[in-house]
Amino acid sequence: MKIGIMTFWWSEDNYGQLLQCFALQKYLRDAGHDAYLIRYDPKNDYIYIKTPLWRKILKAFNPVKLYKYIISKKLEKDIKREKQNNPRGFEDFRNRHIKQSEKIYSSYKELVDNPPEADIYVVGSDQIWNTFGDPIDVAINVIKAFLLDFGNPSIKRIAYAASFGKETLDENSIQIFSNLLKKFDYISIREESGIEICKKCGIDNAEWVSDPTMLLEADIYHTLYEDELIRKNNKPYCFFYLLGTEYNFSHQLVYDWAKKKNLEVIYVTGNFQLDKFKKMYMTIPEWIYLLEHSDYVISNSYHCSVFSLLFKKKFGVIPLVRNHIGCNTRLDSLFKLFQIEKRFIENDLSVLDKDIDWQSVSTGFQMIRNNCKLYDVI
Repeated sequence: MKIGIMTFWWSEDNYGQLLQCFALQKYLRDAGHDAYLIRYDPKNDYIYIKTPLWRKILKAFNPVKLYKYIISKKLEKDIKREKQNNPRGFEDFRNRHIKQSEKIYSSYKELVDNPPEADIYVVGSDQIWNTFGDPIDVAINVIKAFLLDFGNPSIKRIAYAASFGKETLDENSIQIFSNLLKKFDYISIREESGIEICKKCGIDNAEWVSDPTMLLEADIYHTLYEDELIRKNNKPYCFFYLLGTEYNFSHQLVYDWAKKKNLEVIYVTGNFQLDKFKKMYMTIPEWIYLLEHSDYVISNSYHCSVFSLLFKKKFGVIPLVRNHIGCNTRLDSLFKLFQIEKRFIENDLSVLDKDIDWQSVSTGFQMIRNNCKLYDVI
């Protein structure tokens, strides 16, 4: 079968995004299917609402708003400069390990006018159904694209481990999702909370499944770094990985804790995270290797938590707050899936040394792979 996959793929610093994209395609191609990534880039596909003149004037004369605006613009420049000066080889990884459509679709209209060829469309994983607080009308083209509202109606449509990244949808969003989800032949959701959202959208048979990164054995990820030039660390260390999402946490707490334990800190960031601490800019193979060989892992990343479990690491998760608080549901589902105590970091780092039943975790991974229904629905 020719399978076109719609998912996130364009990041230059979000390791989990690229690895979930790799994992789903690898799983399907190993099953004998001609699976490929549909390169849809939505950054110019949002409908921007024109700022009223009175609001522009208010911002221009309001010192607080003006200060925040100047700071945000400076931050954008700093992050852009940091990325340019510290390439991580993500494009090389995509070209070597992910089969991609020749065309990059820059709009939903292009998908409709010139739909990708496939017998089956699969959308997922990652937060492809999350509008991140934007009004649904602003992101309507992006949502329609990730709800596979293009191509011949005879093409089978499957959602695998799709994520809303939140616990609820507003009524307007529910109406839009309801109309388009009905066209799917099979729907599976990454977070348990997504099942209830699907029910509100009139879908009663959606299934709760695992992220595609869990479908592959650890040995497959080892092949990504075995023949690569890896910057290794010979001293005990803590792997510290932060995405630029909202959280209440002191970086210094990690460094003070690590010093007491005679550990080094290997710090890597992604998704617009910028701060004064020294970082290591890794390729994806290095990220996998250094995470696997660490003594501890601290992160606010869902996929970093998945790989911590896969590689049997002592780990703790920094919970997200404010606009990103809904993303914590994916960690709740992860802990429940493996029947382990929640490992959120609160006032200290004591959770890092709490025991984990690794035999139970290994059994959990095996059950996930044995129970995956992707082969059955394709």
